[in-house]
Amino acid sequence: MRYENLLNRALRISWRRPWLWLLALLAGEAAGGGAGGSGSSNGIQRGPATQPSPPDLHWVPQWFADRATLLLEIAIAVLIVGIVLFLLSCVAEGALLRAAAELDRGEQVGLRRAWSEGLTSFWRVLGFKLVQFLLVFLPALLLLVPPGVGAAAGQNGIVKGLLLDLPLLFAYLFWTVFIGWLSVLAVRACVLDGAGPVACFGAGFRLLLARFPRVVLTGVLLAAVGFGVGVVLQVVYGLLSAPFVATVADEVNRGRWAELPQTLGIWLAVLLPVSLVLSSAVGAYYATAWTLAYRRFGVEGEVPEPPPLAA
Repeated sequence: MRYENLLNRALRISWRRPWLWLLALLAGEAAGGGAGGSGSSNGIQRGPATQPSPPDLHWVPQWFADRATLLLEIAIAVLIVGIVLFLLSCVAEGALLRAAAELDRGEQVGLRRAWSEGLTSFWRVLGFKLVQFLLVFLPALLLLVPPGVGAAAGQNGIVKGLLLDLPLLFAYLFWTVFIGWLSVLAVRACVLDGAGPVACFGAGFRLLLARFPRVVLTGVLLAAVGFGVGVVLQVVYGLLSAPFVATVADEVNRGRWAELPQTLGIWLAVLLPVSLVLSSAVGAYYATAWTLAYRRFGVEGEVPEPPPLAA
């Protein structure tokens, strides 16, 4: 495989079609867009040397108690929105991967066609996500066994149980990393090859064993690219955040607690859209790169030159 050509081709596909960014956002493929970065206190106008008094928070418990019903309704609304977004992600996942594969074949694909094809793979992707959740959640229950057994022997038993939990914890961490890597292959077997929710994990595992060097080298290269992209994103977020960090520090130093929510709101209004756009673009690139690589993993010998991309 010519990995440099694969990475460049994935970049051209994802850059020329920003609607892939929307699909990546809906599919949950957006890269971590946390608002990192550091702020500097240079240029802050210092107030008097007096220590600012902390805000009066004695009213907070009563405020929550008076609005318990409203907060419950908000929680239910958030739960419903979360379920809807999860279902949308099942459609968007299939649409994104299928579109990337067809664009790699040189076909002309638009958002409407990609979304309709995502609908056809909805149930398979939904089943895949549920199986993936079980593969991560069920082994986590084993971590409760040693402390639970030790609890029957008293306080010393609990301590011994927690100590016995350490090897299980490390094994579980390795297991989750392995499932994450396997899921990258499994979801593409599910969407591109039509494998079922359980069979796709078997297909992904067989491909991993058969093409282990290619899969690992692709993962290492994309991890290196991700490190560089992460540094760039942190610099961008840091530059955007620096003025707000200085303002927040100044307001805290002067005890202007009433002005703090407005400053934080403006900070969020500036940073959140930029973060969503950049992380979605990066997520679309990674999804496209893995899809292009998946289509080449099974090719024996030298991978032939792919067809030219559609305009």
